[in-house]
Amino acid sequence: MYLPPAFAVDDESEIDRLIRHYPFGLLVTGALDTFPAATHLPMLAHRSKNGLTLLGHIARANPQCAAIHDGAPALAVFTGAHAYISPSWYEPPYPQVPTWNYSAVHARGHLREAADPHAVLAALTAHFEAAFAAPWEFARLDRAYVENQIRGITAFEFTVERIEGKAKLSQNRTDRDAAAAIAGLKESASPLDRTCAAEMERAYERRESVTSVRAKE
Repeated sequence: MYLPPAFAVDDESEIDRLIRHYPFGLLVTGALDTFPAATHLPMLAHRSKNGLTLLGHIARANPQCAAIHDGAPALAVFTGAHAYISPSWYEPPYPQVPTWNYSAVHARGHLREAADPHAVLAALTAHFEAAFAAPWEFARLDRAYVENQIRGITAFEFTVERIEGKAKLSQNRTDRDAAAAIAGLKESASPLDRTCAAEMERAYERRESVTSVRAKE
């Protein structure tokens, strides 16, 4: 991932937050002499003393299962809120050019088939059901039904060996321009635009907090 220093996210907790808030990612595998394969799927990040692991599953009929069985290298991509930034929001609007603001995480590592697919499914469903008033419970399913469903999937663990976080959220613009872009996005009818505005505000607050701490050192 092209990563100018101004947009780099080095904070481990912030990278974890981005994956947690935007878990529907892209799993990419492929040798150098073949076209890469990619699957869109939710992944759950689990961090321990051994590092970061991503959990997920794909259909057993998916050709990408071969990469899981082979322990192949892989790339997992997570995309956060993103939005078009119009130069009409700047003062003056000319000469200026439009851009696109976004957040993303790229995780590289190796895949392996999960030893316990039940545990992977239970962890995924517990995580995504947690926000509901009456969560659906994986454990309440009939065992025979679960076994039949599991025959149709391959659950995996993805050991992350290198991770990059990027937040291109107008850090390279003046405070006035960034504020104008945030205001423009907040007026949008698109929920995604408004979420991107909130991410821009968060990035600005984090930058101010870091600057304040460094000034006291």
